Amino acid sequence: MDRSIQELKNVNSFSKSCIHTKHIYSLLDLPRIDESYKKMSKHLETCVVCSKEFQRFQLKTEAAQVFIPKVLMDRDLRQSFEREVVELFKVMDLNDRELLKRNVKEGFIFIDRMGIEFIRNLLSKTMFKAYFAAVIIFICLKLFL
Repeated sequence: MDRSIQELKNVNSFSKSCIHTKHIYSLLDLPRIDESYKKMSKHLETCVVCSKEFQRFQLKTEAAQVFIPKVLMDRDLRQSFEREVVELFKVMDLNDRELLKRNVKEGFIFIDRMGIEFIRNLLSKTMFKAYFAAVIIFICLKLFL
């Protein structure tokens, strides 16, 4: 433990002077088969600055995990949760795939209709009268103020 703290202090004193340093944290989230992961890994092998920064980040991550307890769900709680999820799916009819597809499709059709109705309202005679009135008011305000 003392050795890792000393290493952390040594790494912290190292100056950052590589433009890629800010991208090395992405290595934790990227899949290993991703092209960006391969490029950053190769860069880490050759760049001392990024290598030290990544090593420092790993030490901090390891130190933080010591203080984070692992939460495990006991068997009764897990079973209760699973029963409630099944009930929720039954109530909401999410188990019936065809019904779910139909509801989603109807939802999109409704949203589409509302959008078309909104555009029709924007282009209605009443709205054109309102636009005309707004232009007149705007011109009057510009002339008299």
